[in-house]
Amino acid sequence: MVARVQAVPLQNEDVSFRLDDVERVRYNSGLAMLRPYLFPVIGPAGRMVTRMGHPHDPYGHRHHYSVWIAHQKVNGCDLWADHGLTGRQAHSKIVALEDGDASAALAVEVVWRGPQNQELLREVRTYRVTCLPAGELLIDMGLELAATQGEVRFGPTPFGLCAARVAKSMSVSDGDGTITNSAGAVGEEAIFWKPAEWCDYSGAVSPGVVNGIALFSHPANGNHPPDWHVRSDGWMGACLSRESECVVAVDAPLLLRYGLYVHRGGVDEAGVASRFEAFATSALAPCQA
Repeated sequence: MVARVQAVPLQNEDVSFRLDDVERVRYNSGLAMLRPYLFPVIGPAGRMVTRMGHPHDPYGHRHHYSVWIAHQKVNGCDLWADHGLTGRQAHSKIVALEDGDASAALAVEVVWRGPQNQELLREVRTYRVTCLPAGELLIDMGLELAATQGEVRFGPTPFGLCAARVAKSMSVSDGDGTITNSAGAVGEEAIFWKPAEWCDYSGAVSPGVVNGIALFSHPANGNHPPDWHVRSDGWMGACLSRESECVVAVDAPLLLRYGLYVHRGGVDEAGVASRFEAFATSALAPCQA
């Protein structure tokens, strides 16, 4: 039997998630970069719903890698920006791949290192991409972060941990986009640094066609509901430790889970709240090799 949804390994340990042999999401291993990331993410209209970098500051914001995991203060090291003093989240290896009729999954090992190449964390990250009706997607992301060389402190900062930058036409500043959170707040000013279970960015991907992406924080996360860092220029991020540090002990890995719902229409038409409730009450199925 041929699985409809496949996680296909590529050169340099990139992985293409494909539905009926058409790519919908790609995991980029970051072997030559500072962190792994997802790009492209193809929405129901067949158009990209995320982008790499800021449309008006491609150099200063080159660290905005579509959909990415990063943090500005890890034991005092910057693993968020791209400059000479940063550490990196180094893709180590593919742990497992899984194909299926409704979803495909990938598990990878990622080693978080400081600027002197010192090991800070060893992470097992799982991506499960589920193909939903009408071309929609749910990207389920599970993180298990283990401190291997002594406790690790994620310091206070609004930068990190899980973020997404949307396509230029979907932003508020450059398109007709709308930012909405689970409390019903709309717009950067109302959502900026406010706690919420989820945040959604929806806008045009072609004339008259709206797609969107909603970023979910799972209720099992220790800081749920997180504060949100959002901007009208097209990005949103769920903060891990905006005001107080998060400590990872050697014998107690930090377990986190996020979801990315890629949908048709705006937040109400897509039923984002209902989709979140289903995500919140589900378990992340492990990737079976």
